Amino acid sequence: SNIDSIWKDKLFLIFLFSSFATAVVFFQLFTTLPLYHKEWYGLTEVHTGLLMSMNGLLIFALEMPIVGFVERKSLPKLKIIFWGSVFMAIGFFILLIDTWVGMLVISMLFITFGEMFCFPFSNAFAMSRAPRGFEGRYMALYTMTFSLAHMVSSKSGMETISWFGAQSRIEGYNTNWIIMGSLGAAAAASIIVLQWRLKKESLK
Repeated sequence: SNIDSIWKDKLFLIFLFSSFATAVVFFQLFTTLPLYHKEWYGLTEVHTGLLMSMNGLLIFALEMPIVGFVERKSLPKLKIIFWGSVFMAIGFFILLIDTWVGMLVISMLFITFGEMFCFPFSNAFAMSRAPRGFEGRYMALYTMTFSLAHMVSSKSGMETISWFGAQSRIEGYNTNWIIMGSLGAAAAASIIVLQWRLKKESLK
């Protein structure tokens, strides 16, 4: 069907919301998380760097094999994206257990797998959703979602921590983790809605 405007493609907009929410959650990795490592656990930049390198190495080693496996098995992309959002949410909810530094590693593992399940496949879904000749517009909007998420993520994370952390700093961080985990959960929920709507659409 020739869609005269992307804005009328309600299903793509639901998908964009999900992508935006997971990206906001993911970008905390570069803003509030390193601060948290230092302030709450007293980690040095080297420790934080090692955690970040674990993220990078896992992606380097596993992302292509995972994508290849999903393609070979023809697994539904939205199902993978759904689990990616769930993993992201868990990665932040886990940070509420703030009595053991090992939680940072477990959290990073969840976030890393969440990222590997979400981003490559959402890219593919955005492309597959575009009608012929509209690929550029769809991908442009998809990419803009990430730029917007980048801005929103650092601003909202920092504001939350300073606003709720006025009395005790850890309260600020924990509030932020709850918000981010909930955003991840909202992204997962919107993927369920999207799957349901797509099923209805294909039955018409």
